[in-house]
Amino acid sequence: MALKKKQTTQQIESKIFEDYIQAQIVFKDINNSEDLRVDALEFLISEQSINHMLKLTNMLFGENKIEDHIYIDIIFNSFHGKNKTDKDYDELLKTLQSTNVYLRNMAIKYLQESNEEAIFFIEKLLKNDDKDIRIFALNILGDVKYDKSIDILRYFLVLEKDINVIMTAVDYIGEIGSIDDIALLESLKLEHKDNQYLIFGVDLAIDKIKG
Repeated sequence: MALKKKQTTQQIESKIFEDYIQAQIVFKDINNSEDLRVDALEFLISEQSINHMLKLTNMLFGENKIEDHIYIDIIFNSFHGKNKTDKDYDELLKTLQSTNVYLRNMAIKYLQESNEEAIFFIEKLLKNDDKDIRIFALNILGDVKYDKSIDILRYFLVLEKDINVIMTAVDYIGEIGSIDDIALLESLKLEHKDNQYLIFGVDLAIDKIKG
């Protein structure tokens, strides 16, 4: 028997949904049991795009509540293996800026597990006008250590002008770079010869590379 919209969803025994609107109503109702909400969520996932599910996630889970973690986990686990679009990653950026630390960390974990397919999104973040977003992208790039990470860091370092962002990139080059990167780092010291903070950071990175 299909669910009826006028029924109290907690009283519904059937787990068959007529459409995603009905399933979404059931899922949003926090008075429903966890099992019923999970069933509704799985129906939504089967019917809707990554972009739609991210929008729903950002709308519903602004606060970090332990009881919501199961739903966030299910949503992000469903993304693996699916094709991603620019709109998906644009919405994911909003998730990465969420005040919900659990939701934010799940988005970071998802990017880390997405491997090379996340590269173009990170490159997009590195062009963001907000320096904090650029630093955030560098943190993902350096921590995950994609095969292309060092090449992206080198290219980015030549173009970046903000000292704090530059220093973040320098730190990661010190960790994952090679002897070939020392010339690039030395050129930064010449370009910013009056900035002792940068010079100190560059010297530390060079020392790390040399071992």
